[in-house]
Amino acid sequence: MTAAMEQAMRTLSIALMTAAAVTLSPASLAQVEEKYLTEEPILIKNITIIDGLGNPRASGQDILVEDGKIASIEANGVVTAPAGARTIDGTGLTAMPGLIDMHFHLKGGWSGGNALQEKYPPSEFLTHKAIQQNLAAMLYAGVTTGLDMGSTHSFIVEEKRKIDAGDYIAPRYHIVGVPFSQEPSGWDDAVRGETVGEPPDDALATKIDTDDAKAIGAILQRYQDDGIRIIKLYSGMGAHAATFLINEADKRGITTIADLWKLNMSSDWMRTTNLRGWAHATPNPVSQNGLEWMVENDKFVVPTITVGEKLSGLRVSDENGAEAFFDNPLVMDIWGKEVVRDFYDSYPQVRENLYVGPHSFYQQNKFGDLKGFRDAFLNNVKKAHDAGVVLACGTDAPAYPTLWAGEAMHREMELFAMAGIPPVEIIKACTHNAAKILEDEDEYGSIQEGLVADILIVSGDPATNISDTRNIEHVIVRGGLLDRKTLLTSWR
Repeated sequence: MTAAMEQAMRTLSIALMTAAAVTLSPASLAQVEEKYLTEEPILIKNITIIDGLGNPRASGQDILVEDGKIASIEANGVVTAPAGARTIDGTGLTAMPGLIDMHFHLKGGWSGGNALQEKYPPSEFLTHKAIQQNLAAMLYAGVTTGLDMGSTHSFIVEEKRKIDAGDYIAPRYHIVGVPFSQEPSGWDDAVRGETVGEPPDDALATKIDTDDAKAIGAILQRYQDDGIRIIKLYSGMGAHAATFLINEADKRGITTIADLWKLNMSSDWMRTTNLRGWAHATPNPVSQNGLEWMVENDKFVVPTITVGEKLSGLRVSDENGAEAFFDNPLVMDIWGKEVVRDFYDSYPQVRENLYVGPHSFYQQNKFGDLKGFRDAFLNNVKKAHDAGVVLACGTDAPAYPTLWAGEAMHREMELFAMAGIPPVEIIKACTHNAAKILEDEDEYGSIQEGLVADILIVSGDPATNISDTRNIEHVIVRGGLLDRKTLLTSWR
């Protein structure tokens, strides 16, 4: 990384992540959530429902939420509200399941006390305040569940413990831990002390160089002990080692997902290794026969088209100087004018140093001309959808410029629409499909009686215009109505 790149990234990263070293006092889950979530029953009257299962929208419905779950769904006027219930008039509004981001990274998770601390003081990345701000950004945007797709292991396990214990108000939180690899992969510095070099006694070594089932089993057991049900393979992982690892994971009921850069969406690699899913789409051609094989063998893809757009640089260039993030409430309400100003001021240098300059990371790794990446991602995602491949939504936020936590999910849905996928199918990908991959579809991810009430209520009709998901009126999280205004103070 060049000195110029370090300075540019530092400017932008500090703008997005800096937080004073203020720690909120620990509290129980109930104590934290009661500040932001209601506890009484909720009756939503006369609303249109998009259930997340791909069914046509249903208008004139009442939804009763009680004891954290969807107690009943009936035609308007049938449900009687219990005593003390809060009533929401749903006239002109649409209810859909809470969004599920299947590929994000908790702020600070890539440093986790290791490599990046040498460049940036840890207080800039790892304070309770910085992490809470990013989690709040997700909830504010209606993201009620997220999968952290790779972070320094010991750090992220501890942060998950804090989230589960109620130190943060947060979406439902899943992790994959630190990714598995073999050769230098780009993660090596970020997870130093965990996968390479001289690890401490309690570090987790996931640099796979063994066919020893006992050794691999011990690592996977550590993951399961840490509450992990999905593991990620990363670039540098060879097919032979991957096959061995995936076989051991399958024995334990652990789902495997991979990001192998130019091999992403390869059905041949899946055939060889029995990999379950891909963490990104690809700009490379994808065969129709390969996609059909993926359907027949229950494979999935989390495309993160936002990454293709990020690499291409088109989201900013498409603005033609309008600086549209200043008019974007899901960005401005969380980050404010100063951070967005810093973003626009820093972006040209960051893009030159990280993506397109001759010494940039992506050019050194021979990614070539990035301008066509968004269109290539869009084309491959449309082909995968039309073939019947299970797709879910992810963002890779907030790891890169233009990927704002929370807001990026709405951009991902807009990109799905740009690919030509019908809005109801997009919503299914971002809710039910994601829950199914997590094997939690019987708990959340759709609007059905008996499921946990994670509900996003918006004005307009997302079944016609997917951008209407941005018009957020209410967010219901685990059965409680979120006070979005108070949430904006959660990290201050």
